[in-house]
Amino acid sequence: MTKITSTSEKKFIRVHIFSTHLIPRRKISQMEEDIERQLFAGTGIPVYLAEEYRLSEQYTPEYLMDEYRDSMLFELEGRSALEKNIFQKAKCSFQDQNVLCMTVADTIVAKEKAESITSYLKLVFERRFHLPIEVQVTYEKIKENKYRKMNELQLKQAVDAIQEHNGNVQAQHRPQQRPQQKTQGSGGVKGGRPGKSYSIKKSDDPNVIYGRDFDDVPIELKQVDSEMGEITLHGQVVQFETREIRNEKTILIFAVTDFTDTITVKMFVRNEQLPELLGEIKKGAFLKIKGVTTIDKYDGELTIGSVHGIRKTADFRVQRKDTYPEKRVELHCHTKMSDMDGVSEAKALVKRAHDWGHPAIAITDHGVVQAFPDANHYLETLDKDDPFKVLYGVEGYLVDDLTEIVSGAGEQTLDDTYVVFDIETTGFSAISDKIIEIGAVKVEEGRIVERFSTFVNPKRPIPFRITNLTGITDEMVLDAPSIEEALPAFLEFTEGAVLVAHNAGFDMRFIEQN
Repeated sequence: MTKITSTSEKKFIRVHIFSTHLIPRRKISQMEEDIERQLFAGTGIPVYLAEEYRLSEQYTPEYLMDEYRDSMLFELEGRSALEKNIFQKAKCSFQDQNVLCMTVADTIVAKEKAESITSYLKLVFERRFHLPIEVQVTYEKIKENKYRKMNELQLKQAVDAIQEHNGNVQAQHRPQQRPQQKTQGSGGVKGGRPGKSYSIKKSDDPNVIYGRDFDDVPIELKQVDSEMGEITLHGQVVQFETREIRNEKTILIFAVTDFTDTITVKMFVRNEQLPELLGEIKKGAFLKIKGVTTIDKYDGELTIGSVHGIRKTADFRVQRKDTYPEKRVELHCHTKMSDMDGVSEAKALVKRAHDWGHPAIAITDHGVVQAFPDANHYLETLDKDDPFKVLYGVEGYLVDDLTEIVSGAGEQTLDDTYVVFDIETTGFSAISDKIIEIGAVKVEEGRIVERFSTFVNPKRPIPFRITNLTGITDEMVLDAPSIEEALPAFLEFTEGAVLVAHNAGFDMRFIEQN
């Protein structure tokens, strides 16, 4: 961190950070949320991280584009879904190293957004990375195809879903028409006089479980991190217990989650009220609760006490749907029968595929078929004319008992000269990744007689995870020989010797590829 800035009104906090390696924008966004939650919860003050990088000379604009493209897409999505979509489909190439040529579809929307995307790219390259670039935009005619028609259908589905959601929200927050409170009869509250009944409800609304009716908008529990007075929340009961105390009273203790956080609610009720409450407040129930946040004096935890009212509420979770018009068939599905590689019940996976309108699903666990009966049992619950199918498969194992320890053997023996070597690389692919170090020792008659060691300039940045793993930085290889110089020297060092390595197949693939 280099500095923190804000305005005199403290409408935001901007934290300036400096780094010598790339940080994905998703992590930056997560850090902003963490700082807001831990330091500024409930204040409404947003936190922004402003990054500045000083990368090695290995980072050209073209290579930076390749490495940072996902972060750009993530950041553009936060600005505008249209800008993100246009840039994602754009064809980008570099001329003269600092000239970015971007080809986009010839549409009205693309032309309107091109200037904004260009400004964003120049800001990222020049201000964030100190790499000046010029952006040239060209437009390409697009052909009519089935995917554009499908996109129109998807857009219609999205509009219908938004309208349906808005209708549900309006219905949920529409004020209930309350009848006048009774002043006489068994339904009224008569206080605590001996011999009188105690009503737990102060409303005739059938959705009210306890106390008075209310229609306040609930707050997200992730925003509740201290005593905030009276609040309204909604959520699902995930834990429930009762504790009987003196004077014919019982404590109800239940945990409620709104899937952003969880909080405990504590209520003191008379024993004769328990049957009515236990029928409605139970594990799995969705409730809307109005009460006071307080630090419990017994366990020191933030809880909800002094409950004003409890209402039934619908499951407000957004159910995932497959809105793509042309449904897929999953051919590689693992259940919990796949040891260490699956956690879901077979019938749950099959039901989800069926509910989403998929025509079939394949169960292919690792070396086992125990999920087949559960999958078949679900099929038996469907209508006889339902065309949905389960495809039964398995991932089999082949044990290779013919692995060669020695390959490419000549006339040498283990008593002859051999070279033990190791290489470090920028990644695992011999085709797309590069060698960055070669080290070796030559052994004759059991003694080390000669050594070979060199860094290799890969002519590209070394990924940060590789630097953490090997300790090799861009600065260490900048003045090192290229692979065209280093490899012939290594081959000369190994001439006539047997090559020995740990995981030799990996190392030899890089040697042979180069």
